[in-house]
Amino acid sequence: MAERINVASNANVATSVERFTAAVENAGARVFTTVDFAQGSASVGETLRPTTLVLFGSPKIGAKALQQGQTMALELPLRILFFEDANGQTWATYDDPRAIAPSHGLAADHPAVLAMKAALEKFSEAATGE
Repeated sequence: MAERINVASNANVATSVERFTAAVENAGARVFTTVDFAQGSASVGETLRPTTLVLFGSPKIGAKALQQGQTMALELPLRILFFEDANGQTWATYDDPRAIAPSHGLAADHPAVLAMKAALEKFSEAATGE
């Protein structure tokens, strides 16, 4: 099972996502899509606290990982979840790629895997104010 990283945010989900997106784009990486689960739930008459998934990455880094472990494509683009818990705290949550990589034939210390981990840390810190 993957190690899950949880980072508390000093902002709400929408602001955290905006900060995250800006940090990714300013670094020259790409935000591929965001999925607003609360909006989707509302579209079928259900309620859900703010819950947004962001898929992002850099094909330059991803390609290096996929050359050695093609099934790593199941984990790419990278993803991070922003959600508000029952107490109103916003969290940025992601799975550590170093824990996932070995199941795809990649060493946990493969340069591309380490670059993915560094990007998740850097961008989540920018998003959460931590």
